[in-house]
Amino acid sequence: MTTPFTDDEVALIRAVTPGCTDELVHLNHAGSSLPPQVVLDTQIEHLRREASRGGYEAARDVAADEVAVYTSIATMLGAHPREIARTEHATAAWNAAFWSIPMRAGQRIITHDHDYGANWVAFLRAVEVRGVKIDQIPSDPDGQIDLDRLAAALARPDEVAVVSLAWIPTSGGLVNPAAAVGELTERASVPFLLDACQAVGQIDIDVASIGCDFLAATGRKFLRGPRGTGFLYARDSVIERITPAQPDHHGAEWVALDRYEFVDGARRFEYWEFDHAAWLGLGAAVDHAIGLGIERIESTIRQRAEELRSGLREVGLRVHDQGVDRCGIVTATHPTASASEIATMFSAEQINVSTTHVNSARADMESRGMLSMVRLSVHCTTTAAEIERTIDVLRTL
Repeated sequence: MTTPFTDDEVALIRAVTPGCTDELVHLNHAGSSLPPQVVLDTQIEHLRREASRGGYEAARDVAADEVAVYTSIATMLGAHPREIARTEHATAAWNAAFWSIPMRAGQRIITHDHDYGANWVAFLRAVEVRGVKIDQIPSDPDGQIDLDRLAAALARPDEVAVVSLAWIPTSGGLVNPAAAVGELTERASVPFLLDACQAVGQIDIDVASIGCDFLAATGRKFLRGPRGTGFLYARDSVIERITPAQPDHHGAEWVALDRYEFVDGARRFEYWEFDHAAWLGLGAAVDHAIGLGIERIESTIRQRAEELRSGLREVGLRVHDQGVDRCGIVTATHPTASASEIATMFSAEQINVSTTHVNSARADMESRGMLSMVRLSVHCTTTAAEIERTIDVLRTL
């Protein structure tokens, strides 16, 4: 594992992050992280440009900068810029991919206990309108997707429409073995849709090594970009085998009164209108993360998360994170106080945390007999002193 940032390096990263103050402890990076100053400056600069020049004119001024964002994202993923599509959030990216995949009545959607609530709603809708079935793969004893059960489910690949996996679920620190899943889906020639909403920005990613056909992500979480931004990676080899469900005249060219043609690459999933300032801000966030070194970000996050888990256990909380591999999301419950009570108490002490509820991860949480958990999530900006302050608050219970 790459060496984590030193305390001095963390202090430098915090110094260029306006939200990092002595008063506030932000442990909600899995919800929405604290952006660096360069992201804020980039957005504000373009908003001022729009206000003084006009929206269309401002967009023309930064056309080359907007194209460069695709290159930055592709560099981060080990992809090609033509394989990246701009979206307004991870759900839009995921839905664009999911509803483009051909599905026949009777085919199966293979998923895992830990898939996200929004994705499950799409599965259920596909059951209604496409006549498919949901094949829910359980977890192995460590809590990650059972690879043996997945391999068995892929034994008849013609019966499978897609494999959907949440790489890092919303309901805990589990990191699913995405590359092992990709090896199985590639062998079976079955589309693999990877929800990387919580992974991008905190894990070093190489889509070629993973073997996914689609990867959906957001900007606001560990990537430390603006809210209202996201992107979709769509592998070149799958592009011509899918059909975007709701194209417009940006993703498809209206070539004749009775005919349209999709544009090349993943941008066929895009719409003409978007938040230009936010997209530029996302590019700034990606470049900032690459400049810091995502491998070192990952190493620092993992170190801080383990420190937090240890502290929570020390004061009597039960940590619920599963998996052989764990990340910067930490979930826990208190013996007597509810998750919402804990979150309210933290808020009064200017400590930002979140709660995870069953409606976001029903297949997982119901199987574990839980309705809600406190969710704390660290980043490379998190200090040991902030973790100790958080634990001290819990000691008062």
